[in-house]
Amino acid sequence: MEQRIEEQLDWSDYVGFWKRVLIHFVDFLILALPTYLLNRICVSAAESAESAFPLFIQFVLLMGFNVFMVVKYGGTPGRLILGARIINGDGRYPALKQALIRDCFLIINGFLAVIVSLNTEELSAVSSSLANWSPLATNLNVFFGWVVVADCLFVVFTQRNRALHDMMAGTYVVKKIALDHLV
Repeated sequence: MEQRIEEQLDWSDYVGFWKRVLIHFVDFLILALPTYLLNRICVSAAESAESAFPLFIQFVLLMGFNVFMVVKYGGTPGRLILGARIINGDGRYPALKQALIRDCFLIINGFLAVIVSLNTEELSAVSSSLANWSPLATNLNVFFGWVVVADCLFVVFTQRNRALHDMMAGTYVVKKIALDHLV
């Protein structure tokens, strides 16, 4: 019978809080400009079409990119550059379902952010019906923002440095070099 990944790795093989912070910073540096350009294109399209649809396309593209990277390569560009990988309990990259569960807080927050953005002056003509949901979406976005903060703090206080989203999805963030040495 094959051993689970927890039995094969040392405690030091799991990526900790500060390395995860650095990973997110590197991701920001790499993805900020493409994300900004995509946003400008989608906002312009939303204004021209007087429709929120381009903003939801942007949301799907950004979330889809993140999920694709986790499923296909085991992490975002920052993770890959800094030698960390997301794996499941069997030591493989997460399946689609696991990647979606792992990103559920970010997906919910991103979706709410799209609704909140419809209430800005720049996009006020786009969709008044969705903009009516903006106050509720704002409050939910603040709530889920705190959920994300608490989720990140789980890394500091849990075994194997697992965040809440890692526990929900059955994933681990580990050093790539540790995976290279597994039998």
